[in-house]
Amino acid sequence: ESRLSPSLVYNTVDSPFTPRRGMKLTISGQFTGGPLGGTLNYMRPDLEGVFYIPHTRKTALGVRAQFGMILPYSSTAVIDPVTGRSSLPFYLRFYMGGEQQIRGYNIRAVGPREPSSLALVGGDKFALFNAEYYFDVFGPVRALLFFDAGQAYLKGEKMGLRSAVVSTGAELRFIMPVLNVPFRLIYAINPNADPLFAEKRTFRFAVGTTF
Repeated sequence: ESRLSPSLVYNTVDSPFTPRRGMKLTISGQFTGGPLGGTLNYMRPDLEGVFYIPHTRKTALGVRAQFGMILPYSSTAVIDPVTGRSSLPFYLRFYMGGEQQIRGYNIRAVGPREPSSLALVGGDKFALFNAEYYFDVFGPVRALLFFDAGQAYLKGEKMGLRSAVVSTGAELRFIMPVLNVPFRLIYAINPNADPLFAEKRTFRFAVGTTF
């Protein structure tokens, strides 16, 4: 692959780990192949908006909405007559899940599946929504309630909340003074989880933030 990956970011968020106010708007993408050379040709635009709204002296609301898609062209856009798919590699498709997207689900565990084998085949586009309500307990400790919803979709498939995978629950974050990163204890409830691929309730440990 030969690619260009431009991005444009507007950021007024007051803190990277304990935000209370501000916004972050990101427009990014990848242009691969074509005049740049290589064996793959695709464009991959991505839009993300993050907003933090203070409520009381110790509470705030944070929301994120993100959308992305991949658009193969030239030889990469040729449709396989057997599978009906383009020659886009599986590793370039979209798969959802994990503590940075949908808490309570494993990384790359959410997305379109092959009807016969139920194997993940990945999507050509995705939509993601996250909401967090923060409670600053004391010092470096923050508790929050969260709601996550997202899904990856095949080309031509209609996106909507009914087809999205949903997770909700509570989380406790502690900023490690020396490392200066959040350590997280997450209790997630997955109301529409398929029991074959995910648990209805799960407890997890993670580092960093969701957005």
